[in-house]
Amino acid sequence: MAETLIASRDFVATMQDPDDPEMRKRNAIHTTAGAARFGFQGALVGGVTLYGWCIPTIIEAFGECWLDEGWVHVVFRRPTYPNTRLSVSITRDEDGTNRLLATNEEGEACLRGTVGLGDAPWLDEFQLSTDRAPASPLDEREYLTIDIAPVGRDLRTLAYTVSEADARAAATQAGDVDGLFGGDKPLVHPSTIARHMMTLLQHSYDYGHPSIHVSSHIQNLKRVRAGQELVLTGHFVETFEKGGHHYAVVDGDLFDAAGDEIARIRHTNIYKVAERG
Repeated sequence: MAETLIASRDFVATMQDPDDPEMRKRNAIHTTAGAARFGFQGALVGGVTLYGWCIPTIIEAFGECWLDEGWVHVVFRRPTYPNTRLSVSITRDEDGTNRLLATNEEGEACLRGTVGLGDAPWLDEFQLSTDRAPASPLDEREYLTIDIAPVGRDLRTLAYTVSEADARAAATQAGDVDGLFGGDKPLVHPSTIARHMMTLLQHSYDYGHPSIHVSSHIQNLKRVRAGQELVLTGHFVETFEKGGHHYAVVDGDLFDAAGDEIARIRHTNIYKVAERG
């Protein structure tokens, strides 16, 4: 099937400190020693970080309107290590499907996905919570296991704020686009919106020492300025075991301070990683 190149960019994967002692506590898979314990060659660059580096290419292909009415489904296919040179491309098949691809220097796909404007083909599959009342942080959280996973139940609603300074920092890391995410009145970066799905699950359960981001389905409904309180509801859709890993599928619904819906996100991650080393 013939493909037409729509947009492409090259960049180098970076990581501030692959031996960060604080990261060893939070998620050791993003450190050299922690990743080696699970059979990897080096510290893993986070999936949300890799997705963030794809945003300039997506906006080049579809314009700013993608932030208000665009969607993306990304799957992380193999590890991305610091200092790896990556190429991101968006191509269009003869049937009109827009394919997102990030490959490393060996031509191996680190990220594959589809992307477009309008309603995503899987938009009706979300299972969303209607509870928008933020829940206070717990003093103690139960440790998530496959036996106690709250399948079919809502998670505790999370309220959070992305400051303008944090928004600009995300833009610096991911690559700003015409000052959208790093200007005087920055927007919240799409990678930040995706990242808080991990915070949502951690708001209800202790888990993931380490954890690995597997895939995301994201439907954008409205761009949002930094500095306002956001409310993220959650529903635990599914848990399963595959290859010794334990997976969680969680749906999120994000609202701004005015109560307008910003995005729907399905986040799939490995919350118990099988040791390979």
